[in-house]
Amino acid sequence: MNKNAAVFITGITLAFFTLGCQSAKTNAVEGAVIGGLIGAGAGGIIGHQSHHGAEGAGIGLAAGALTGAIVGSQIEKKPAQNTTTGATQNPNQMTIAQIVDLTKQGAHPAVIVDRIKLTNSKFNLTENDVQYLKQEGVNQQVIDAMRAN
Repeated sequence: MNKNAAVFITGITLAFFTLGCQSAKTNAVEGAVIGGLIGAGAGGIIGHQSHHGAEGAGIGLAAGALTGAIVGSQIEKKPAQNTTTGATQNPNQMTIAQIVDLTKQGAHPAVIVDRIKLTNSKFNLTENDVQYLKQEGVNQQVIDAMRAN
């Protein structure tokens, strides 16, 4: 095996290990790996025409990884979906406990309603939930807002 082939195989192996060992993948990492693999392949093919396949693959790997990382970092991932209901999870979702805490802290009902709307919080209140909220002093305006969302 010549030196050029060894460089090419090492680069490809490194890319595959990076892809396989990454437990918390980000868009930038995914883009870098995919771009690097595509770049290495294209660079190897183009470089082969001038008898510099390994050098072309190395340059393609570097250029593809850099470009892929830049493009990947600009892509937003879609929010996770709840597998049981299919609904998109809201990372800002307020809880019933937070509503009760705000009430006990003396927050005005209009402020709590605004926060429910701003966070796009959704509640599926049962009758027991409504009774609990009333026992804790939550204003009817807030309960109505929780039911509406």
